Amino acid sequence: MKINTDIKRDILSTFSPSFGGTTVPDWIKPFLEEGLGSITLFASNTPTFEATGNLIRELRSYAPNLIVAIDEEGGDVTRLFVREGSPYSTPALLGRCDDEALTYHSYLNLGLELSALGVDMSFAPVADVVVARENPILGVRSFGTSADLVSRHTAAAVRGFRDGGLAACIKHFPGHGAAVEDSHHHLPTVALSLSELLNEHVLPFRHSINQGVDAVMVSHIIATAIDAENPSSLSPLVINELLRKELGFTGLVVTDALDMGALGGPIHLPHSVVKALAAGADLLCFSGDTDQFSFITDSLESVTKALASGDLTQEALVLAANRVQSWQRPERVEFKIPMPVIARDLTSGLDIQGATQIIGRQIDLIELGTSPTIAAGHVAWGMRKALTERGVACTLQTADSEALSGKPIVVAFRDAYRDKGIFDMLVLLEKRYPDAIFVDLGWPTLDFAPANLIRTYGSCIIAARAAALIMIKST
Repeated sequence: MKINTDIKRDILSTFSPSFGGTTVPDWIKPFLEEGLGSITLFASNTPTFEATGNLIRELRSYAPNLIVAIDEEGGDVTRLFVREGSPYSTPALLGRCDDEALTYHSYLNLGLELSALGVDMSFAPVADVVVARENPILGVRSFGTSADLVSRHTAAAVRGFRDGGLAACIKHFPGHGAAVEDSHHHLPTVALSLSELLNEHVLPFRHSINQGVDAVMVSHIIATAIDAENPSSLSPLVINELLRKELGFTGLVVTDALDMGALGGPIHLPHSVVKALAAGADLLCFSGDTDQFSFITDSLESVTKALASGDLTQEALVLAANRVQSWQRPERVEFKIPMPVIARDLTSGLDIQGATQIIGRQIDLIELGTSPTIAAGHVAWGMRKALTERGVACTLQTADSEALSGKPIVVAFRDAYRDKGIFDMLVLLEKRYPDAIFVDLGWPTLDFAPANLIRTYGSCIIAARAAALIMIKST
């Protein structure tokens, strides 16, 4: 289908696809030159800082005004630090420390690193209030379980990013924290009253919007009190009525990835693109390792047809395109390079029970973890590196090994609350080795409470280092 050049540019400017690897693939170069609005980077694009910077410079050679975005949340959801784990804390651990200056400096340092590479926007921080204890997708990505706490720390993170020259995109509006389904796979329904939704889950978004946040990501959830039929990302009632009119948000409205299972997966993406634009969204995210070329071409065709049929108005498209095309990332604040946040700064947020100090400098180490969520992906985790850095010789053992004798035993585990097999193994290990030190890395498994326990509220390397400081005292 032949598309008018100006209309094609406007449509393309609302797309934020992705691709694999550290060089710009040939198939996307024409789209970049014709007005593609954004690219979302993933771990395969960012194996090293050097490769990431080179890739962004190459992208800008085709599209100087391209918005380069990334999911770099701090902590367990990282694209830059997949191989070693993030040196930046999870929001959950920062929330437990409840020091807004600490949160600000953590995101300031991260923002400085990202903006120096040429990244414009991070799809972070998470502004969701976690009220569902076994929420399958948020956990340590949220600052906590109260609206006040999440509001204060979300705003501090946004300020940190902004002062570092990076735009923040808070997510997942109007609040994913009460959902018990993972929207990567299913469409969650949040059946809260309007009062509950506005006074608890929307509150952190309202707070950051009032302080001028650059972008808001809208989630794939059904918030029945607002729109019982349409996912929020495709709902005019959520985007235009609540977010734009009632909350007064004038920045970029970004969708969560439109090829996610909540909206029917990649096959429904072209249809979802039209509905998102009609609902008032500006920047439409595509993700995954499926054929992004067809995502773009099929979506171009579906939007063009919708304009011709009247299912999408020219006004809605132009409004979205203008917001993207005129958008500029914040400028860095001029100041001395700030001191980095270190592991010792985070120890006040750990939950420590019993005897957690290692005697000697040799241990047997067992590590048990379930499969990661799609949001986080496969990222390095565990206690071995952090303990080794502090002079402890770690012998990795399997949970059923018979060689465990004599040395102190440390059992590091992650997300056992959502894996019965791992949970049962932990219970068995506790009975077999009651003096072992257990380290709960990540969202806590509260039903497992052995005598000697450290909960870190994150499996990133800085959380492991904070635990190691407790376990190995300086001499």
